[in-house]
Amino acid sequence: MPDGGLLRADTPCRRTETQRKWPSEQHEIRRNCNDQMRTRKQVSSATDPTGRNQQLATVLFADICDSTWLFEKYGDWRARQLESRVIEILAARTAEYGGTLVRTIGDEIMSCFADAEKATNAACEMQAAVKDDPSLLEFGIAIKIGFHHGPVLVTDGDLSGDAVNVAARMVSLARPDQIITTAETIGRLPGDAQERTRRLGRSRIRGERDEMQIIEVIWQESATLTQLLGGGHPEEAHLFARLILEHRGASIEVVANAERFSVGRGPRNDLIVDQDLVSRHHAVIEFRQGKFILIDASTNGTHVLLENGARFFVQREEFTLHDRGIICLGQAVTIGDPDLIHYQCEQA
Repeated sequence: MPDGGLLRADTPCRRTETQRKWPSEQHEIRRNCNDQMRTRKQVSSATDPTGRNQQLATVLFADICDSTWLFEKYGDWRARQLESRVIEILAARTAEYGGTLVRTIGDEIMSCFADAEKATNAACEMQAAVKDDPSLLEFGIAIKIGFHHGPVLVTDGDLSGDAVNVAARMVSLARPDQIITTAETIGRLPGDAQERTRRLGRSRIRGERDEMQIIEVIWQESATLTQLLGGGHPEEAHLFARLILEHRGASIEVVANAERFSVGRGPRNDLIVDQDLVSRHHAVIEFRQGKFILIDASTNGTHVLLENGARFFVQREEFTLHDRGIICLGQAVTIGDPDLIHYQCEQA
């Protein structure tokens, strides 16, 4: 595939022999990225009165999924080796497609590309390279990627601004092995590249007035994906327009276009449940693909009792809230517990 070349709709991501030869030393990657930093001015830009460089660019975040589990299972030394190898691959793919490695944040990288097409190609290659790397095969490591094209401010080699905020939201929405972006970004791709995408619904983005259409970039072939792609891009209906939460006599309405609603023991949560078994940042509820999703991030998990009597335990995973029921943080639902959270989903 030529540098920055287009991914055809009928061709899965493949790599040439030259592309398989990733740098084996971190200093080589840094040298490549420094070269890219020197060419950053090729992106259309202007300088504001404060001296900050304003640009239109595509910002990409790539994150190693469940990296904490790697450290728990394999120990610090081995986990750091694996993490470093993944970061090395991501950095190499960034440089290969003309991007700039802006910074590494633990198990995540932030890259910048001149246009959406190069970012899309790089993202597909990142996913394929991590899956195919011989040193990573036995560990089942997955990454998730989010990117967005828009205005950025460059200050002392770092980026901020609208594109950074939206790209960060995209990677937070992505699941393992996914590439997520916006309809606005996909609109900048050639037609046949746009065909290798599917719509996932709308999501509220911090700082944006309206919900944004979320798009998944398809980087691998399968029969299921082929059927999905061939079926067009129907818009997902918003099945539930609002969520009513009741806790200790107070009623809280969470609407579809709201930002993430946080629940936990910490004082900055939207709903505070001050109990010993509740984590400081226990869970969040977000509206995605027409549904309210409970996302647990706690130590002791979250228990859900449905109206029909079915019970579910959610820990470090997601649960779709339907109809009505009861949520209990950190312990099983016990009728009469004053800290039970009663919920009801109401249709639009």
